[in-house]
Amino acid sequence: MSHQQLPRFVTSVLIEERDGSVTVTWGLGEVIPGDVEYFGYGVDYHGVDGNGGKRYGVRFHETASAHVFEWASSTQANYDATNVRPLESGLVVFYPDASIGLDDVGALHAFSHLNGQDVQTDFPVTLIRY
Repeated sequence: MSHQQLPRFVTSVLIEERDGSVTVTWGLGEVIPGDVEYFGYGVDYHGVDGNGGKRYGVRFHETASAHVFEWASSTQANYDATNVRPLESGLVVFYPDASIGLDDVGALHAFSHLNGQDVQTDFPVTLIRY
């Protein structure tokens, strides 16, 4: 695996909402040590009352895939690897036809996992709406 295909520690997370799409940019640092079967990154958020919200995620196992899971309806939209763009120091994932879906966001945090085990949790996220 190349350096970009190895799990790396999250250094920053930016989620941007524009008309009809959401883009998540993960800043990534050092490689997470350990045997790799699969790994991924995600952003979870809920409304100020603890309800609603979504999970924007990306997973790497042989190839990359992305998804949006909506908590209220228990539904998921899946996206293929063409929406995942590795960078030297990070990762950008584009979610077309997506939105935050809440006027007021309460809890908002990111996480990373290696083989289904959390590595980083409750990582702060910057949200920008255009």
